[in-house]
Formats: sequence, C-alpha cells, structure tokens
Amino acid sequence: MKWKHAGALMFMALIVQAMSACAGSSNNGSSSESASSPSASAGTSASPSSSSPAAAPSSSSGEQVTLRIMDWADSEKSYREQFIKDFEAKYPNIKIEYTLLTVDQFQNTILTAIKSGDAPDLFPIPATMKLSTAVKEGWYQPLDAYIDDAFKSSFVDGAFTEGTTMLDGKVYSIPALAGVPSTLVFFNKKLFQEAGLDSNKPPKTYSEFRDAAKKITAAGKGKYYGIIEGGKQIGRWKLAATEWSALAGSGFASESPVSLKDGQASYDSEAVLGVFDLFKGLKQDGSYHPKTMSLSAPEARALFAEGQAGFIVQGEWNVGTWTKNNPNLDFGVMAPPVPDAGQKGYLPRSTYAPWIGMSASTKHPEEAAIYLKEYFSKEYQSVLVQNGDRFSILKDVNESSAEIAQFKQYYEIVQQYSRLVPSVAVRNPGASAVMASFKDPKPGLGDILQGVVAGSLKDPAAPLKQLSGQIDKALDAAIDQAKAGGAKVDRSDFSFSNWSPDKDFSAEDYQALK
Repeated sequence: MKWKHAGALMFMALIVQAMSACAGSSNNGSSSESASSPSASAGTSASPSSSSPAAAPSSSSGEQVTLRIMDWADSEKSYREQFIKDFEAKYPNIKIEYTLLTVDQFQNTILTAIKSGDAPDLFPIPATMKLSTAVKEGWYQPLDAYIDDAFKSSFVDGAFTEGTTMLDGKVYSIPALAGVPSTLVFFNKKLFQEAGLDSNKPPKTYSEFRDAAKKITAAGKGKYYGIIEGGKQIGRWKLAATEWSALAGSGFASESPVSLKDGQASYDSEAVLGVFDLFKGLKQDGSYHPKTMSLSAPEARALFAEGQAGFIVQGEWNVGTWTKNNPNLDFGVMAPPVPDAGQKGYLPRSTYAPWIGMSASTKHPEEAAIYLKEYFSKEYQSVLVQNGDRFSILKDVNESSAEIAQFKQYYEIVQQYSRLVPSVAVRNPGASAVMASFKDPKPGLGDILQGVVAGSLKDPAAPLKQLSGQIDKALDAAIDQAKAGGAKVDRSDFSFSNWSPDKDFSAEDYQALK
C-alpha cells in the first residue's frame, strides 16, 4: 500500500503491560490502534501481505462477496480508505462496504441493525455494553475457527483474556489498541503566547488550568476561547469525570461502576466534586467555546485545529490527524490538572478491552477473517503508529514504528501519570454475568457533567449523591441476579484491598487475592 506519513521525529519504546483496554477508554472518544516491515516506511508501499503471520490466504470461493464493516474510527479514515482500496485489489472477489460513524451514532445504529436482522459482518462492541451481554444476546460468534495460533501470537500478552475478550475459553473479540488513558489535554501554543502564557509550563492544578482558560478566552475577544469539547457525546464527559477524579484519589475506572479501592459508589466524594467544580468554574468564566454543547468530538477537534480554542480533552489519535491535516497547528500535550492540594491518585490504565467482533449472522465468516488478519497485520498497524493514530497491541510495532514528537510526549505523560488498575473481570470471570445485567442509572455521571457545562444544572452535589445510591442498589441487584443464574460472585469481588494506586496491578496481585 502507498502511505503518506506525517513527520519523522523521535519516539521511545512502548512497554505494554502483561495483564492488559480501550474504553473508551480509549475507544471511548473516537478511534480504535514485530519490527515493522521496511515496506511500511515513508515513501514506500505496504500492501496486505500473506507473508505476514497475521495475513490470511486468499478467498477460494471465487464468488463475489460484499463484506460490511461498521465502526467509529474516524481518526483512521484516510488510512482505512487506502487499506480498503489495496485490500480489494488483493482480494478482487471481496468488496468492502465500510460505514464510519461517531460513537453515539454507532450505538443507536448498531442496535437498530441487529434488531432488524441487518447487522454488519464485522463491528465493534458499543462502549456502553459488556461483551458478555452482547454474546448472550447473540450478537457475535467465536473467532477460534477462523484465527490460528500464528495470528494470536502476534499480539502482546494479555490481549486475549478470559472475562474481557474471551468467554468460556473462546475468543469473541479483538482489542483495538493499547489501553492508555484518553483524557489528556492538548493545548494550542500560539494561543498560549497571545494570552501571555508559557507553553513550556502548562498549568498543573485546577486553579492554574481555570486561570489559563480564562486568560485565553479574554485574549481571543470572541475569536477563540479557553476550551472546547464534543459536548454532545455523553461518553466523553463520563470518561473525563472518571479519569480526572482518579487523579484526585477517587479510585474510579471504567473497569467498574464502583471505586476499586473500597467497592463503594462514592460519586459524591471530594475527589469527584472537585472535578465538577472545575468544569462548573470554566462554564461560569465563559471559557467554553459557545458551540461546545452542539458538537461531536470530531467536530470539536476540527475547530481546535483551526485555532478556536486553547484546550481540548482528548486521546492520542488526534496527534496523527492534526499532524497530517493541520501542519501549521503548533500544539502540545499535558497531563490533566490535579487538585490544588496535590495529586492523590493516578489515571487508570485498563486491561485490554474488547473491540471488533464477527457477527453471529454473517454469511461470510471466512472473508471476514481475512479482513481481520489483514487489518491486524504488522504492515497496517505500523502505518497507524507511524502516523500517530494509536499505540498498537501487536508485538514490537510501537518500538519500531512511532515517529511523531507529540506521540512520544503523550506516552511519556501516560507513563508518569497512569497506572494499570485491577480488573474485576480478570479477578473473577463470573463478574461478567454481573455486568451483563447491571443497568447504569440515568442520569449518569456523564449526563450530570454535561448538564453542568450546559448550564442547566447549577449544583451537581445532590444528583451525584443520588447517583451513588442508585448505583449501589443497581450493582447489588445485578449481583443477586448473577448468583441466581449460577455465577459465583459477590460484592467483595469489586474491592481490591491489596491495590496500591501508585503501582501497576500485577498478575501476582491477582494471585494474592485467591
């Protein structure tokens, strides 16, 4: 394939955790993620190649097949278009029909498609759904009959784990990318300068962040503002509240509806309220771009790239998009701000989460498997890393392929400010049955934060306290239901007494709990 690469700068080795997902976080905002082949370097071609251990033999039926794929990997759009073009050239009997949506659009569209019996052949699991639920409802089929050990061995350890991407010993889904936090902050260095701020010293605390956003807004005089977000996407608000409060010591992570440190739904804690007060203050200061609440995440990223805001909370996939499409954008990466009293926790880095799976109703499973093997080949994954789209889950690709300076900076911040958190599903796969029946109360954490920024909710304390009680009850009900179905699980599985938030939770730590 012929690829256009963004600049060639420095990078450091990526060390992937053994007990390794997205959700959203990574995956929660926008997109999905062996020494790389020399053919994947700038100025050369990197076509789908059967010489790769992740490649598959050509479809042998000779029949013309249309393979339908749907996801929300918008940052990958241009690379995927080229991938599909070259895939179809290599497999002329397979036509790819690719549908790209936003996260929120996808969640509604895929439900309608499945209910109507018109599901795509390949599609990711929605960020708000557990794999066990999707499998129970007949969405996906096991991949084991179509992927071999050579393919699976090309992934880092932990990519296929019971309770996350596997159920009852069978592989149902493949993760999209390395599980790094997607709520770091990007900032516009030019606007920093115009506002009298030092881009070499970005704000570190809540007060400093609020003050910087206020100064940028004042300097903009209506042309640009302190911060912009994709305000329509509830998932992004929830992720920001979850991960930023973890830095303040809440113990929350996307892995569980309750705090991992004590198993409590303490959404009205000081750590969470502090984050809400910060966002409320930004609203009161007029620092949010006036279009924020009407924007999707991709729309907000585009306006940030045009210089209409000083800050945006996003994931690593933006680096490649801006480097390619907005070469004049001078931007930096910073860690989320911490409370004025200091950092009390770390950003949660999750185990690998499920992403794409094969529809249980597909009539073309062999062709779908060919697509998966080409998509997760070193050749294509190297392209995504080189162009700053994501950190790959294939062995050796990150170490040999990343080139963009801000990509290196993003990962350095992740190393400093995040830790691998425990997973309830890894500790006890039976907990998957709990999450399959758990109903997240509404309005949820993301809805409440969205209401604060929209200005429709003046005081979040009462609804957050109410949410805490609702989640406690919902979790207890889900546990009772799982037990009635034969699962061996209880509330204690959601609390990790041996978890030290300043350290990665290891395989030995799980073993110590048994």
